[in-house]
Amino acid sequence: MIIRGQFGIETKVSIEIKGNVPGGIYTDLKNAKILDDDLFYRFNDIDYRWVSKENWTYSTSFDVFPEVLEKKNINLVFHGIDTVGDIYLNENFLGTVNNMFVRHVIPIKSVINEKNNNLKISLKSPIYEANKLADLQKKKYSIPPECTPDSYNGECHVNFLRKMQASFAWDWGPAFPSVGIWKPVEIEAYDLGVIRDIQATPKKFNETTWSVQLKFFAELVDKNIPEHVFSGHLSHDDDLNRNLNIELTREKYENDDSSTINNYIYSTTFFLSESDIKLWWPNGFGDSQLYNVTIMMKMINGTESSKKTIKIGFRTIELIQEEITPGMKGLSFYFKINGIPIFAKGSNWIPGHILPELSYNETMIRQTLESAKQANMNMLRVWGGGLYESDFFYQTADELGILIWQDMMFACAMYPAEDDFLKNVKTEIRQQIRRLQHHPSIALWAGNNENEAALRGNWYNTKNNFDLFKKDYVTLYVDTIRSVVLENDDSRSYLTSSPSNGLESEKEGHIAEDPYSALYGDVHYYNYIFDGWIDYLYPDTRFGSEYGFQSMPSFNSISSISLPSDRKLDSDFTNKRQHLPNGNNFMKNLILQQLPLPNDDGSESFYKTFIYYSQISQAMSTKTETEKLRRDRNKLTRDNKGHTMGAMYWQLNDVWQAPSWSSIEFGGKWKMLHYYAVKFFSPVLVSPETTRHGLINVFLISDLLNDVPNANLTVFVYSWNDFTPRLIISSQMFLEKASAKIYARYEMEKLLNDGNCNKYECFIYFKLESTNFVSDNVLYPCKLYEIQNLKSPNLEITSVKKSQNTNEATITITTDKIAPFVWLETEEKGEFSDNGFILLKPNFNLKFKKNINNETINIEKLKQTLTVRSLV
Repeated sequence: MIIRGQFGIETKVSIEIKGNVPGGIYTDLKNAKILDDDLFYRFNDIDYRWVSKENWTYSTSFDVFPEVLEKKNINLVFHGIDTVGDIYLNENFLGTVNNMFVRHVIPIKSVINEKNNNLKISLKSPIYEANKLADLQKKKYSIPPECTPDSYNGECHVNFLRKMQASFAWDWGPAFPSVGIWKPVEIEAYDLGVIRDIQATPKKFNETTWSVQLKFFAELVDKNIPEHVFSGHLSHDDDLNRNLNIELTREKYENDDSSTINNYIYSTTFFLSESDIKLWWPNGFGDSQLYNVTIMMKMINGTESSKKTIKIGFRTIELIQEEITPGMKGLSFYFKINGIPIFAKGSNWIPGHILPELSYNETMIRQTLESAKQANMNMLRVWGGGLYESDFFYQTADELGILIWQDMMFACAMYPAEDDFLKNVKTEIRQQIRRLQHHPSIALWAGNNENEAALRGNWYNTKNNFDLFKKDYVTLYVDTIRSVVLENDDSRSYLTSSPSNGLESEKEGHIAEDPYSALYGDVHYYNYIFDGWIDYLYPDTRFGSEYGFQSMPSFNSISSISLPSDRKLDSDFTNKRQHLPNGNNFMKNLILQQLPLPNDDGSESFYKTFIYYSQISQAMSTKTETEKLRRDRNKLTRDNKGHTMGAMYWQLNDVWQAPSWSSIEFGGKWKMLHYYAVKFFSPVLVSPETTRHGLINVFLISDLLNDVPNANLTVFVYSWNDFTPRLIISSQMFLEKASAKIYARYEMEKLLNDGNCNKYECFIYFKLESTNFVSDNVLYPCKLYEIQNLKSPNLEITSVKKSQNTNEATITITTDKIAPFVWLETEEKGEFSDNGFILLKPNFNLKFKKNINNETINIEKLKQTLTVRSLV
């Protein structure tokens, strides 16, 4: 029985409102008109901080049916409470909660009534609770950091709470330290028991057979329950429909709460012929086939049952860390799916909303994950400062074939290692691993974000107490978290941190001398000083799991939460939206490395230009770094660097309208970077590399599992003032599967001379095509502000027509000159088939499509709000 309806909410500042469960205090106060409709308007993140400094009490009354009281066991189940508080039922104290990531199951048979049950949850200010815990810890020793940087406008000591770490602010997001009952509350009553979780581990048993080990976790009233009350079923549409012959073994397991219920793990294994199933593959490699597995526990007389269904996929997954060159330092680092090495292409996922109750919005999740799939991504990293995502998130990733690198929720801090904290963490990790283990999309468990690097790099002045903090680190992430993870899932690898040297970090006592080594593991890399468009400046790595550059969100996005006077680079609003220290100057510096940014005259026109230029710079810099990583797949230097097998830029999504590293802004609109990701993550890519010595190495990159014997590579030299190429070189290529190799090499100066031009007047365009693909790329021989005779094109939108498909429109653009970085925008929600491109012909057609299924395009709104611009 779900406890539905509104809860009463009150606090000592004489506020009494009604609120929703699931929900949160900021959402409830907004709905009650005590806060603005838009919580992100101007300085509301700061002005509304008082909310987080109050204690809030949620209360409701409910009745139950008489038959509920007759059951042998009755539980009150909170699936998620944010975060610290006390629970009372009918004035009986039921317990204290202090972890938003934990399900609380509380036995209430002795205190529940048929009528007028009064439930009260008193939630405490997370800001004051964090400070209180930090003060207690200081009596022994301080655990840093003391606070977030001043530019975050945040709060302190979130590392003492098992709460979304980013809720106290991050360099990309605001501080909204919410409280609330953010997941459902229910009463469960039974005589038999409940199936809490199911785990499934498919394995290749032999060449023709798969085995599936099933574990399910049952909480039982009677420990002597007979096996025949359990049944199982496997199905997929009409392809497979099979009852499972379950022969069970069982063992008692540790419970996470104070219940006296009998807790058992039941295990069974069944076998399937490979001819009866289809494998699960990541995006780009095949279908992501899923099968339903149902376990039912039913009383002999049929009066009561507990049933749970999960979806599983048949796939093998391995993280390969092995010697590359005998006798030399270094290990590989890549994923192998169904025996095939996979180059991981993707991004990093932060919470879908800064308010946790809104982060599980299914429309937003599906739209964002489908955008990732459209950009040819096959892996996302769920970052460790956010949330363990919803069941729907992982189910959708399973369906779309997007692998998940799953961090535990610890990030950018040292953490306590006291017994109570560790016990709390054990429960959290145990519950989350048992909940998520069956998802074929999950590729890896990782203990934290950047804490190994932080400790070794002395980010928080821990150097003088290094041994102390190393001991705490190992106690938390190795002795505690890793032990719980591997106890509950030994089918995947566990990394202690990201970045990390992987097995080499373990060998060095879990804190490597150089966690950013190019010879091991994964690397996070950021550099805001150099020219991001120059490919040979980027370092080598085995696996790039974080890298990126900031840009501004669209002008329409900023306008929705600001006043006209705010829309200036030097305004208080713009400065407070930028949380990265010196971030706006970094963006400006990146722009000035390549683009002719006009002088800042304080006008709206300049602000719009800065936004546009920042998105060009972000897109081009991330493209340059990503293509370098992909080109290095087959590279191996004399010092054993290379063999790169992963490129996951920071970050995919956003939580508010502000400068950030995201490719999709808050609300779902694609930045220029996301349109570029569609191309630089394409399965086949032509990618020119420039060298310090003036050479162009033309790489052809393929993720395909088959060779392409007849690909056609064409190199064009264009002048900026002519649609007709000055030089065309075409050749047939044998494109090798799963590779990145040089197929052509040119001296840049000679190539341009052969086209009767120089680097200031011309550019080079590459096109690779075959029956099933087309890939193109552009090389600018000089900085764009150095181009000579680049004149403003006369760009026009000459036609906007709704297609026969009602959620799609065709747009025609005309130009009288070559136009770089053509950028279309509209207030109608959706995506263009291309954007941010170079226009090489007088007429060009592209598509616009709604990003929500079954929505019809508002063609008049599209026409009225559609704009186009280019660099000049």
